[in-house]
Amino acid sequence: MGLIKLIILVAVIIGVVMLWRRFKAWQISSQQTSSTPNQPPLMVRCAECQLHLPKDQAIQAGNQWYCCDAHRAARHHD
Repeated sequence: MGLIKLIILVAVIIGVVMLWRRFKAWQISSQQTSSTPNQPPLMVRCAECQLHLPKDQAIQAGNQWYCCDAHRAARHHD
């Protein structure tokens, strides 16, 4: 009877270790997916100086993008 108890105990310990490893792997993978950075901002190019800048910081005039009001004004006076 002692040998059967020992075999069951070893099987339970192996099962617990396997479950623990799976849990830790799942925990690490969920941390990596939650810590991934957001998508980079959409970039546009200034029609005057060709500088690339984030779209949310650019000035749009028609279908052209500009890095500042001076470049927008210079392009529209040409």
